[in-house]
Amino acid sequence: MSVVRSGPRKLPRQERSRAMVDRILEAAARVLIAYGYDGASTNRIARAAGVSPGSLYQYFSDKDAITSAVVDRLAEEISVNVSAVFRTMAGRSAEDGTRAALTTLVDALAPQADLLRIAVEQVPRFGEADRLGVLLERARDLVYHQLLANQDRLRRHDLDTTTWFVVHTATQLTIRYTVDRPPIPADRFVDELSRLLLGYVYRD
Repeated sequence: MSVVRSGPRKLPRQERSRAMVDRILEAAARVLIAYGYDGASTNRIARAAGVSPGSLYQYFSDKDAITSAVVDRLAEEISVNVSAVFRTMAGRSAEDGTRAALTTLVDALAPQADLLRIAVEQVPRFGEADRLGVLLERARDLVYHQLLANQDRLRRHDLDTTTWFVVHTATQLTIRYTVDRPPIPADRFVDELSRLLLGYVYRD
């Protein structure tokens, strides 16, 4: 996929302006889900938001700028839940904490399944401002410190390598589970992924 560098034309400062931007982004999310990235357009988004194209262009220069903001908002919502995921692990065993964390992550992604599918399968990457990349970096830090706290049980002591595998295995499989909606119950998915991660990370 091509890399697009685009962003808001101006930041809303007044309450009325913030409400307008929120309206545009909510409409854009609906349009992306209904028509896909290729089928979305500024005119469609403006109509769905109930605003004129001129009002939309006050804040966003083109479709990519709007889409970037939608993905940014989605990533921020998921990021909040990622932080909550690791708070659930405090005071738990590695086994119980891993399962609780994955359950929280699955539950957090489920309501965003349709928009997440568009974001990961159709939307171009938005350069260095790619918030999904920022999200993975935050998850990396959280996992690294969790492993550091349990390093006496680790199979290997290369924390950077272990962290990379854990973060990308957990996030990519959970995203694919959310997007693909396979005929696997959520608790079965969590059990299988927990077993996979724990077996890789910890000694018996």
